[in-house]
Amino acid sequence: MKKNKILGCISLFCFAPLTLAMQPMDDQSLSATTGQDGISIGVGVNKVEFKQVALIDKDGIAASTTYNNRASMVVAGSNATPVSLNFIGGNSDPTFKIVMDTDGGGTNKAFANLAISFANQISGLTISPFSIYLAGTNSSSSFNTSKSIFTGTTLNSDVKELLRVGSNIDVNFVSGNAPKMNIQLGSAPQSHMIQFGGAISSICNGGCPITLVSNYVDTQTPANSYSTGITFDLSLKATDQTNGFSLNGFYAGIESTGFVFGNTGTSNQLNATLKNVTLGEAGQSNANVFNGVQNGPMGNIGAVGASVTDLKVKISGM
Repeated sequence: MKKNKILGCISLFCFAPLTLAMQPMDDQSLSATTGQDGISIGVGVNKVEFKQVALIDKDGIAASTTYNNRASMVVAGSNATPVSLNFIGGNSDPTFKIVMDTDGGGTNKAFANLAISFANQISGLTISPFSIYLAGTNSSSSFNTSKSIFTGTTLNSDVKELLRVGSNIDVNFVSGNAPKMNIQLGSAPQSHMIQFGGAISSICNGGCPITLVSNYVDTQTPANSYSTGITFDLSLKATDQTNGFSLNGFYAGIESTGFVFGNTGTSNQLNATLKNVTLGEAGQSNANVFNGVQNGPMGNIGAVGASVTDLKVKISGM
């Protein structure tokens, strides 16, 4: 930020004569204050909590005359319980640091750079149990109206559960190399809006129960209806526990075709385990199928030393 000025003005009342103004501060003064050519912000927070987060499609399939109603995909807890994100090791010290700066970047290549990193005492994250729901028009918020997918603690009739996480998700960082992000807005000399760094040692090391929900309705015998499709316990662990699974080379951002996520080169190796895999609902049986043997877990599935090379995922539409 060469020869730039930072000007601030706080007006207490729109028409009041009392106005406070901050004095201009150049880069030299700012560097002496923050220890660098830019702005450094420390944010202290132990927990983030929300009731629901929604991705809303306001017109459905616009070209259709049948499926063009508003709908949404919603992340929320069961029975209207809030979802919380806890920082392991969080205290009164800053939880993470944001370093912001701007640069001219040459002709028509100006950009803002934000480097976000966790403080040394943060060793991981814990996310409380949650579900992903699909909500119909009557339960989807609009620009002017916020709506809940619950009435009290009961799920609305036009809402269907898609995926359920039945326990806390624990994400453990590698000591001294916690995950971080570098975000560039405007031009992006780093080639992508977001570049990731740092390393993770495990996700759900003890196993997290996951359910892909299928609302099966037995019209002939309603008592046999159930709302379980596929269940398993998921665990992800870095093959190299000393250095962890590196996030270097992974990126995300917005392109002309939509949201993109991926990596360049070949990633570190990861051990993935799906335990107690069950298709359907445990205990269900049919006298005419497999001699009436009740449904149960089909076993465990795993991969050791898995990696990805030049992964690229695109999400567009909505």
